[in-house]
Amino acid sequence: MTPERKQKIKQVMSHRQSTLAVVLENVDDPHNVGAILRSCDAFGVGEVHLLYTINKPPRNRQLKSKSAASAAKWLKITKWDSLPKLVAYLKRKKMTIAVTRLVDSSVDPATVDLRKPVAIVIGNEKDGVSDAMAKKATLNLKIPMVGFIQSFNVSVAAALLLYESFRQRSKKGRK
Repeated sequence: MTPERKQKIKQVMSHRQSTLAVVLENVDDPHNVGAILRSCDAFGVGEVHLLYTINKPPRNRQLKSKSAASAAKWLKITKWDSLPKLVAYLKRKKMTIAVTRLVDSSVDPATVDLRKPVAIVIGNEKDGVSDAMAKKATLNLKIPMVGFIQSFNVSVAAALLLYESFRQRSKKGRK
């Protein structure tokens, strides 16, 4: 490995945010998972959790496909098949669980402090975040939209939420 490459890796890893995690709950399409992993790497996410309680998670080779642009090798990815175990882990890390959900209590992510320890949960493409996960959340996020369509593709939603968190954390220093 060249000294330049070693320095680049050190620099990138120094920007990882240990207090920011992403949870993908039953996300079906491996291409969406890959796109989200790329966004996680781009915005310095510390951990990605793949929660699959309905079907099987993508295989490791799918995560390391061209669609993921090899982002998976730079991320700490943990696979879960138990919601209670994942929630217990996040609570031990004192992370707020923030779900994306279209309910009256949902708030614009720009209006809440995303600099604190937070796990952003992205739900399944068809059904969104499960009711069981929503009950464990302390924060409901809704990306503001003004068009007729009131939802984004999961990978786009993840990127927008991660950008907002990155923007806030960059403004006053990373946590």
